[in-house]
Amino acid sequence: MCKMFRLVLIAIPILFTVFVVSGPEFYERAGVSLSCAVIVWLAAGQTLRTTKWWVIAGLVISVFGDWFMGHKGDNPTLFICAIALFFTAHACFCIFCLVNGRIHRWFLLVLLMGYLPFFYLVLRPAIPQQALMVAVLAYLLVSCVSLAAATGLRLPTIVKWTYAVGIALFVFSDTIIALSIFAKYRELDFLILPTYFSTHVALALALTLMGSFFDGKAKISKM
Repeated sequence: MCKMFRLVLIAIPILFTVFVVSGPEFYERAGVSLSCAVIVWLAAGQTLRTTKWWVIAGLVISVFGDWFMGHKGDNPTLFICAIALFFTAHACFCIFCLVNGRIHRWFLLVLLMGYLPFFYLVLRPAIPQQALMVAVLAYLLVSCVSLAAATGLRLPTIVKWTYAVGIALFVFSDTIIALSIFAKYRELDFLILPTYFSTHVALALALTLMGSFFDGKAKISKM
């Protein structure tokens, strides 16, 4: 597959994202994630031919998490199911990073120093159910580990930081959701969908860049 065609494919999930922001139907939301999964499958190249499946799995699992999130209403069980699915998606994205790099420990420490007080001071007092509280805490921890692992990728610099920005957008979107649901702060709700689906576009773009320009080459990021 030629380089330009691989890059042009990224326009498909971007178009779906525009539709989602203007009118978020579930099939449009699923279209972003699934089109990104197909792009990763087609365009990641030979270097990532085995590890790309972790990213594909995370993208597909996110579709199911999104469905539960959109249908949870006031049902804590459906909410916990959504969190569990997104937890699994984060774990898949994290495993991809660990196979192709390592956890950036200092950055993980910084993240935990910010997010653990956020959980205990802001989120925990607003969560009545014990099971939901445990689920939220576990999800917060895996999100921090996933972002720290993304910054520890040992891939070409542009690939590494495109992927890391994608995971950072995921964490940022989840932070806004937490503020909206538990702290009742909804001033930033308009950013939830654009940042969440930009995550998937960024991950697909990162692996497409790898397959298009660095496949089989040893230009590895040391940063």
